[in-house]
Amino acid sequence: MSAEKVKKNVHLHAAKTQGKTQTRITNPTAEQHAKKSSRHIRLSPAHVFSIGFLSIILFGSLLLMLPAASQSGNVTPFPDTLFTAVSATCVTGLTVVDTGIHWTLFGQIVILCMIQIGGLGFMSFALQLLGAFGKRISPRMRALAAQSFGLETVEGTQKFIRRILIGTAVIEGCGALLLMIRTIPMLGIGRGIFTGIFLSVSAFCNAGFDPLGGYATGAFSSLTELGADPLLLLVLSLLIILGASGFLVWNDIWEWLRSRKRISMYTRFVLTITVGLLGFGMLLIAVLEWNNPDTIGGLPIWQKLLHAFFQSVTPRTAGFDAIGQNAMLDVTKALCMLLMFIGGASGSTAGGAKISTVGVAFAAVWSTMRGRRDIRVMRRTVTNDTVRRALCIIGFLLAAIFICASLIAVWDGVSMEGALYECFSAFCTVGLSLGLTPTLGIASRVLLIVAMYMGRVGILTLSYVLLRRDREEESVRYPEAKLLIG
Repeated sequence: MSAEKVKKNVHLHAAKTQGKTQTRITNPTAEQHAKKSSRHIRLSPAHVFSIGFLSIILFGSLLLMLPAASQSGNVTPFPDTLFTAVSATCVTGLTVVDTGIHWTLFGQIVILCMIQIGGLGFMSFALQLLGAFGKRISPRMRALAAQSFGLETVEGTQKFIRRILIGTAVIEGCGALLLMIRTIPMLGIGRGIFTGIFLSVSAFCNAGFDPLGGYATGAFSSLTELGADPLLLLVLSLLIILGASGFLVWNDIWEWLRSRKRISMYTRFVLTITVGLLGFGMLLIAVLEWNNPDTIGGLPIWQKLLHAFFQSVTPRTAGFDAIGQNAMLDVTKALCMLLMFIGGASGSTAGGAKISTVGVAFAAVWSTMRGRRDIRVMRRTVTNDTVRRALCIIGFLLAAIFICASLIAVWDGVSMEGALYECFSAFCTVGLSLGLTPTLGIASRVLLIVAMYMGRVGILTLSYVLLRRDREEESVRYPEAKLLIG
């Protein structure tokens, strides 16, 4: 047989083998798509997410610098617009200028758009825009979108995202209509309608921004001047909880309502911890602040319970303030920092270490204390890799918070408690503040900008971007070490 025939037969056999291999992979994962695409495009999914958020932040910063965006008609300094854009896109809520007093309607609309895009993810909007204009959506785009929502496969990604956007529009629309019952009588028809929409989007996206500054006593008043309004606080609480529960939980519940499909273990895990945290937080806050005259001490019992419930909801990365954070007892502030750190569910609009992360870490501690080899959650065994990632996130996040707080305390001469509160709020994308952020120097503000960005994009995502290792290095195994623990 000639060399040409041998070469031709080899190519033919390779093509057949490749075809057989492709037909066997009927449900490729998002990771497989991302790896396949990375051969042609060097940008990893982590790079795409990071650059996407940066692009939105910079574009929003430039829009907010326009004279039409500020009430004074002057150009707002870039450091202030950058801080606001980062806080809005990363759905945090920390501000250096009051949203209602400093920004015009145009500026507030820009902030509102950044909150919506940052809360739902720019990949969602990119896919829907491409689909609306009849553009072909590449496998890489689907893979990136799937990874941004924590989906295991790319199958049905567009349908899933479409369901998210429709559900978001319905929930935010209903929330806005309910909030308008209060905002229109307070502010008039035009401003009342816009404020209802703004609060609904901000609450659902767990952003904590509000345009109510100047309504009563002045800047940065948030909800403190509105009293214990049951409708306002309960609607905002419901929006916050729905946004922080996560899109995968939504999808599971929808499938259960529609076809009685069994709810996944993950959804049951998240809902159980959420209910427990809400009840635990409400009870402790009510007990601690019951006789504090500066917060809820002088209120009727039903208002005390309402404020305690709202204060247990809002540190879970929402950032609305109804009782004044400075007036709380130190132990209540510590409890709120713990709630900030836990945050909401994975794949949601919330930040923090995430419910499942802290839940897995607690399960690991509990199993170890009981002498179990396996780590169990709801009669399921958690893999060691999952536990390692959970501990990595918790350790990295805590270390970053304490380093950031220490630097701010030294640079600006503020108390460590105040610096910790601001840093927990920034890293966990909450937005609650003791009033320190507007008074901080430029270096501390830059630290908070980095903290908010890291909190939204993700500690592990950034570490992957900055400290990516070669696969060959990860394949090296060293001899086991026996270390004494405890």
